[in-house]
Amino acid sequence: MQKKSIIIALVFLFTGFLTAYFIFGQQTPGNINSNSQNGGATSAKNIFSSNPFVTKEGHTDDDERLDYLENEITLIKQQLHEINLTLQDLPQAAVTSPAISRPAANNRNRFSSALTQRLYSLDNLIRGGIEPSLAEDIVRRKNSIELKRLALQDLATRDNYLNTQRYYDELSEINEQDVTLREELGDQQYDEYLFASKQNNRIRIASVMLGSAAEQAGITKGDVVLSYNDTRMFTWQELKDATSEGQLGEYVSISIYRDGDIYSFSVPRGPLGMQLGSTRLEP
Repeated sequence: MQKKSIIIALVFLFTGFLTAYFIFGQQTPGNINSNSQNGGATSAKNIFSSNPFVTKEGHTDDDERLDYLENEITLIKQQLHEINLTLQDLPQAAVTSPAISRPAANNRNRFSSALTQRLYSLDNLIRGGIEPSLAEDIVRRKNSIELKRLALQDLATRDNYLNTQRYYDELSEINEQDVTLREELGDQQYDEYLFASKQNNRIRIASVMLGSAAEQAGITKGDVVLSYNDTRMFTWQELKDATSEGQLGEYVSISIYRDGDIYSFSVPRGPLGMQLGSTRLEP
């Protein structure tokens, strides 16, 4: 039952992607502006403006959109195949190995997704401003890690130890060799890449709870987080993870961008009482 539910969910996800393509892919900035003037929500305009199938000049390139879609379909099919292989062994693993210790879900061993694969696409890296030779080197090394994972999965399947403690131990060793794109590029170049490739690169504070540590420190709605404990922050997940590290209650600095100026506040480690969102600002 669990396997069927997951497969059904993936089918719906794939169907939704195709639907979004045909709906959003046919819209143009001109149509969006017209809808906005007729009372359309501003958020809808933002959604269309980030549509990968709409060009800056206001017209769509059918060949480019079709190539993009074919690539996405291929990636999704590959992942569906990998998921099905994993699902085949779920019942056996649940019965015979109840105490298996799986690797912690961190940035280096989270399940590979279509979004992650697009991030390491050679064309996308080059379009994001990365020098071609460096982009190719990054993709080659990233692919090398992925091939090692696939080889391990194949070997574990053949030798009947997939989803066992031995398998996860060997997978952890491979994951330790992996690095994130941010580590590959460094903070500054990674920031420039996110902006150039039209991805969000900042954390915007959507709201602050009354009486929270954030309010007491002077942080307000609309502020943009730049760093926490002297570490650059690009996503709300990074900030959430950072607040859970270290000694609870220990005071650290948080840098905020507000109305063209940068402010530094001192906040205790732990929940800050803020609702976080994402935005895109020029580095």
